[in-house]
Amino acid sequence: FELANSGTIFLDEIGDMPLDLQATLLRVIEQKNFMRIGSNISTDIDVRIIAATNANLIEKMRQKEFRKDLFYRLGIIRINVPPLRERKNDILLLAEHFIRIICNRINKPLVSLSSEVKEIFMDYYWPGNVRELQNLLEGIIQVYNEPIITYKHIENYINTGVKLEKDFFNKYSKND
Repeated sequence: FELANSGTIFLDEIGDMPLDLQATLLRVIEQKNFMRIGSNISTDIDVRIIAATNANLIEKMRQKEFRKDLFYRLGIIRINVPPLRERKNDILLLAEHFIRIICNRINKPLVSLSSEVKEIFMDYYWPGNVRELQNLLEGIIQVYNEPIITYKHIENYINTGVKLEKDFFNKYSKND
């Protein structure tokens, strides 16, 4: 909070925060100050808070695992970002975006996705959401030096020890 003073702090996975820390966070938000551990001097802060979670906070409040007062204090502007599987039009756009970023970062020529891989990506359930897509592409681009990512690259990268069927991605996620 001290480093974020006059700026913004991002609290990821707020839904997994233990109740005792929720009480501490609520106190900091309400009083706009905090005291360092071992100090007796209060530090004033002015921060914007962005909090994110994939947990169902309404259900967590019902189960007494998330404080209602903290929920309402944080919930001034709420943005619901649906999972990738519900945003099919974003899949290939995100894949191309990640490919550009990854290739630029590791200084590799841009690669593209085969039409078969594009189709697989569009049909896949993406239980790991955007991070799964990003990490899959990162791994394949790091390991292979070919201009087009094919199904064979995915199959070899995942390396399950068994031959993958063409519809592996659908079977892999929908049975979980």
